[in-house]
Amino acid sequence: MYIPYQNLAEIISHFVPINYKKKLLDFAYDLKIKQNLSFINKNVDRVKKRLSKKIKTKKLNVAFYVYDETKWKCQSVYDLMESSEYFIPYIFVTKNAAPRNNCNYQTDEDLKKVYDFFKNKSMRVKYAYNIDKQKYIAFEKMNPRPDIIIYQHPWYVETSQGPVVCSKFALTYYIPYYISDTDEWFEYDLRFHKYIYKYFVPNEMVKNNYAKKMSNKGKNLVITGHPQLDYFYLNKNNNNDSKKIIIYAPHWTVCGENIRYSTFDWSGKEILEFAKSHDEFNWVMKPHPLLYNFLYQSGYMSKDETDKYFEEWKNIGQIFDSGDYLDLFNQSSLMITDSGSFLIEYLLTGNPCIHLVSDKFTGNEIAKEICSRYYNAFNKDEMFSFFNDIILKNNDYKKNDRELLINKLNLKNNYAAQNIIDEIIKDL
Repeated sequence: MYIPYQNLAEIISHFVPINYKKKLLDFAYDLKIKQNLSFINKNVDRVKKRLSKKIKTKKLNVAFYVYDETKWKCQSVYDLMESSEYFIPYIFVTKNAAPRNNCNYQTDEDLKKVYDFFKNKSMRVKYAYNIDKQKYIAFEKMNPRPDIIIYQHPWYVETSQGPVVCSKFALTYYIPYYISDTDEWFEYDLRFHKYIYKYFVPNEMVKNNYAKKMSNKGKNLVITGHPQLDYFYLNKNNNNDSKKIIIYAPHWTVCGENIRYSTFDWSGKEILEFAKSHDEFNWVMKPHPLLYNFLYQSGYMSKDETDKYFEEWKNIGQIFDSGDYLDLFNQSSLMITDSGSFLIEYLLTGNPCIHLVSDKFTGNEIAKEICSRYYNAFNKDEMFSFFNDIILKNNDYKKNDRELLINKLNLKNNYAAQNIIDEIIKDL
């Protein structure tokens, strides 16, 4: 019997002393998690038994849960499943469940853009949100109903599409849409992480760091590598030497109580003005998907100022907001960024990176190793000095150090998609 512990606690909390309210709500929260975990555990063996029987005669339906095409990082897994004798992959396009006043909020047009991205790639894509009725379609009612669900997002997952409800009929897996550069709790100990059947991580270092802090001791962590890096396993570097491509990739956390990777306060406008005076290069702005909305919704800029800033970038170069950005990375000559998720990805291009360092930045072990091979700028003078050395003087004196690190981390010789598929088949 399902008991709505949190709802009951909310009602009771109105009748208890204020100093007991938080304890009551926390207690109810823990009870809800335990109840959901018990529900999931009862389902797993039954679902595995059914899928083990089905896979002997039929292919399994695999749903990739997607609500943002710019964060699509599972192309290699989809492609390998497409040629597999065991799976039929689908993209289930939905909205996230962020409220309207949140910078993550999505419109119908956002949803259509995500759908068109996959449709234009001739992939097997379905809407999991009914635009006409403004209603989520429960995954259990999707046609086909998925046997396997692969999530890339742990936040704002609507309940009928989440791992608890879906555990009744599917095995749930998680491949983060980014390669983390931090060991903060939100990387491994959200409710979502507890509920997922298996969480694929890039290497042993990450697994060990997470496991010792997770409430379940990391029992659902599996080392596979990250499919985003499969691009470099399958493709050679292709630097464009005719006219150098410079990428500026700003993070979204420009202000407020958040992780604050952003250095926009001292780099955002300065890089734009610098780019205007150096039209001998191809400039590409690759903003974090949340940057545009957050700049004005946070009050950091007005809407007009934000529009003007983005328009100026369009006038002098290109704004790249697609999920297919690894070709761009590979063809570029330099990236300037304060966005942590690109640190590992860009390393594999072999190209130099000017890492704009926020005083709030705290990297994990891998990030620190990588950043020591990049050019770390703590202010605009250091940023421009590094640019002068690397691009204008053609003096990338850390190039050999990066090549040695790539070999040490063994990031290019790992086919994560195959590892992930092998793990799923092993489960059955």
